[in-house]
Amino acid sequence: MGKGVIVGQAFDTTNLFIARHGQTKWNVEHRIQGKSDSPLTKLGVKQALQLGKRLADIGIDVIFSSSSRRAFRTAQIVSEEQKSQIPLYAEKDLMEISLGEWEGMLRSEIDQLYPRMQDIYFNNPTEFRPVGNGETFFQVRDRVLAFLDRVLEKNAGKNILLVTHTAVVKLILGHFEGRSLENLWDPPIIRPASLSHIMIGEIGPVIKSYGDTGHFRAH
Repeated sequence: MGKGVIVGQAFDTTNLFIARHGQTKWNVEHRIQGKSDSPLTKLGVKQALQLGKRLADIGIDVIFSSSSRRAFRTAQIVSEEQKSQIPLYAEKDLMEISLGEWEGMLRSEIDQLYPRMQDIYFNNPTEFRPVGNGETFFQVRDRVLAFLDRVLEKNAGKNILLVTHTAVVKLILGHFEGRSLENLWDPPIIRPASLSHIMIGEIGPVIKSYGDTGHFRAH
């Protein structure tokens, strides 16, 4: 836990850490994952180990992971690198956006078959509607932020880690930035096993890092 003092009054600081899962087989193949899944590659496992070593120096109190296999395996590896046993929970609300018929397709196939919808996905996300059963970015944002409110309320003053996916990371950080959904995909890029940090204290949330991969060099 983190403590701070303002005008002589102590308060608890909540540190929210958000990590993307490590590299996966479908990442390498340039396939769309969404709520579908593929295993971590050897590099993805190494990335998770490096992330875990970095977080061991911080002292995480609790981990909430997407229930997708790639994210939960990343969270398990991170958990094993901590200096003491900590709670680890699998959460459906942290899963990636459901992308309907795109899931499992190569990006090159989507380029060819759905060029207009792919352009909307990246450049006008408020208008994105998945092909087949899936979710809009509004729906994902609603479920993720409702979950986040519950987690922050129940874990005030703790060092919390969320292990999740690109769109979810961008939506959470966009929420704290006040970034409009239209600009969801603006940089920084969220790379595999990157780490973001939001410090929530008396003066409100402060983004301390965004998609940082410094642990790959340090370990």
